[in-house]
Amino acid sequence: MLARDLISTVPVLHPMDSGSRALRLMNEYHLTQLPLVLENKYLAMVEEDDILDLEDPETLLENMEYNGPRHAIQENAHFYEALKVFYDQKMCALPVISKENEYLGILTKDNLLAVLAQYNGVKEPGGILSLEIEPRDYSLSEIARIAESNDVTLLSVNTITNPATGRLEVLLKTNRQELQPLVATFERFKYYVVKYTITAEDEEDTLKKNYDLFMNYISI
Repeated sequence: MLARDLISTVPVLHPMDSGSRALRLMNEYHLTQLPLVLENKYLAMVEEDDILDLEDPETLLENMEYNGPRHAIQENAHFYEALKVFYDQKMCALPVISKENEYLGILTKDNLLAVLAQYNGVKEPGGILSLEIEPRDYSLSEIARIAESNDVTLLSVNTITNPATGRLEVLLKTNRQELQPLVATFERFKYYVVKYTITAEDEEDTLKKNYDLFMNYISI
């Protein structure tokens, strides 16, 4: 999925807008950053903290200094690239632009978390397994074969290296609620099963953890 497919409609700021108007819009849309646009060209991101530092909140945005990098992402970039920029730059909104620097819209964390949830099969019923293995022993084909031998379909597979142990955590989202037989099979094949969960609440927590782990991973 590309950046242009995830664009949100959020008002932009113009150089003749005041700082107070920018704060009102940020508050209304629950954002701490909004794009500054002139004649449909992206100029910069306006930061809430910078406006709060103004002596006069009615100062026009064109009179503010914008010394930071103008972070944005091309419309044809994959959403994984957007995730990396979000994490690296600690952003809450990311402008999407064309090759000609035309402003097309923004991505928000909610956009990206929603599409990440789709790719992780969160909306599909089923339990979650977490395996811990040595990186050299990782074989997706073997893991899938073990799952299939228990009539279990893997809806998504995600991996992350534990920096403390160097071991690989493999997170499996399945189409089954009852996973004890699969756990027993993995253990028979010498896989260490860290945990497995089946409740909707646990799936939501696991997605959040998986999102955080992924963001840490792509920042390395």
